[in-house]
Amino acid sequence: MAEFKPILRKPGEVIRSEEWNAIQEGLLAEIANLEQKISSLKYYIDNMSERITLTGLESMAGRSYALDEEVPGESSHYRVKSMGMITRQWVTAIIGEGDVCHFGITDNFDLLYYWAGAENGNQGMLDIELEYSDDSVAKITENGYVNDKNTLSESVEANPYIEFLYSDFGIWYKYQVKNPHPENEVRYIRFRNTKADSNPRIGNTIQLKTKVHQIG
Repeated sequence: MAEFKPILRKPGEVIRSEEWNAIQEGLLAEIANLEQKISSLKYYIDNMSERITLTGLESMAGRSYALDEEVPGESSHYRVKSMGMITRQWVTAIIGEGDVCHFGITDNFDLLYYWAGAENGNQGMLDIELEYSDDSVAKITENGYVNDKNTLSESVEANPYIEFLYSDFGIWYKYQVKNPHPENEVRYIRFRNTKADSNPRIGNTIQLKTKVHQIG
């Protein structure tokens, strides 16, 4: 509710200077209050976002294994059917450098959240590319750091994880990357291993965060 109260006079009545000044001060205070509310509303709108979680993702590249299934070349597995929303793990078809997975999404987003972990981790090993609907490609991560899946390790500045899922038999780490062209529709998200002596895996669920943009 507006706090300003007008001073009313009949036609021909004189308005004293202090009354006139009170009117001006009241209007200025009301304008300042309105500007503050508009600024707060704009901040709220600018920070509104929508999150979409995609699960059960498939890929033509790489190979997927259940979490309780042993990946060739490794001596242990997670021993559970699921961790959070992760039910399968994507790795390269043959251990070593190569494509881990390509997720087709066809959507716009500002931020991508993905789950990863690596056999012989705690080093840079992951390239991430976005292929847009106009056939352009952007590499958003080069030799990205992936934490070790067997032993809980610290988050590092090179690629800090947001959270982790822990079990006695394996760990998943959640990472975040920014889309440099959120106005363009993304067709594929590609993950690639760049280290021959490591074996990163990507969980079959990702999350997309899209800011609410103002019209005009």
